[in-house]
Amino acid sequence: MILDFKEIPEANKGTGIQDTFELFTRDFLSLLGYRIVQGPDRGADGKKDLIVDEVIKGITSEYTIRWLVSCKHYAHSGRAVKDSDEINIGDRLRQHGCNGFMGVYSTLAATSLSGLLQGQENYIIFDHEKIESYLLGNLEGHRIACRYFPLSFKRYQLENPTPAKIFDEEAELCCDYCGKNLLLESVHGNYVSLRKEGLEKNGIEPKCEDIYFACSGMCDNVLQKKFQAKGLYDIGWVSIDELCIPTIWLMKLMAFINEIQKKNDMSDTAFEKTKKLFINTFPYVARHLTQKETMRIRNLLMFDIM
Repeated sequence: MILDFKEIPEANKGTGIQDTFELFTRDFLSLLGYRIVQGPDRGADGKKDLIVDEVIKGITSEYTIRWLVSCKHYAHSGRAVKDSDEINIGDRLRQHGCNGFMGVYSTLAATSLSGLLQGQENYIIFDHEKIESYLLGNLEGHRIACRYFPLSFKRYQLENPTPAKIFDEEAELCCDYCGKNLLLESVHGNYVSLRKEGLEKNGIEPKCEDIYFACSGMCDNVLQKKFQAKGLYDIGWVSIDELCIPTIWLMKLMAFINEIQKKNDMSDTAFEKTKKLFINTFPYVARHLTQKETMRIRNLLMFDIM
């Protein structure tokens, strides 16, 4: 589990914030699209915590399921919700005019409760794992998670960084062969610096003539052959994934600036592409390092290959 439900205060202690799990449930169900008919209160609730409506639309008609919502916050003890915790479900549904039972639990439903619910026409259980998957699956869910799970959600953000919103449009760095965006998490690629052949044989240090961006593997091989046919060969390459690690990005940028200060060893084409590289990768590096990236930096420094 990523989200620690123990961050929500216990429900059976008169601290003034004992209703927090019910308030969380209200916000969570609103996120999913349920209409809140009756929210949490501290009065005699007749064994219900909330009542919500779900409107189900068909092709020619629609109907509404009115759910009786039962909140059980047992995360602090860790015990499952048993059948003895949810008594007289049918009577409770009739009392409140509901035709569906919904359990929202910070732990799991015990097998005894699952068996009891088999007799209900409409029932659904949101346990801690289902709740977490919904919250972490979209931006609005992140806002709710940040409010109710501030510590564990902060840890999640550190280990699952997203690009900073800096530009109006999503930053792109496209493969020069297939056009895929190399900044997507599912795509892996490199940028390759190119020089003309043979200059170093005459005692002339090779100048960076061009740069290409490529997916790892086939695209890189195709572009390499394409540029070789023009008399351009690679000086070196860097992984786009590694460049998006803040420490490596900063080191490469400083090396780029130092080279500019020292000598003019880049063509205008290569210079413009290098600027494009740093501009479009910047949203990915303006953040803390993940644990995985920290270990990668240590390994690179150990072998002194940066």
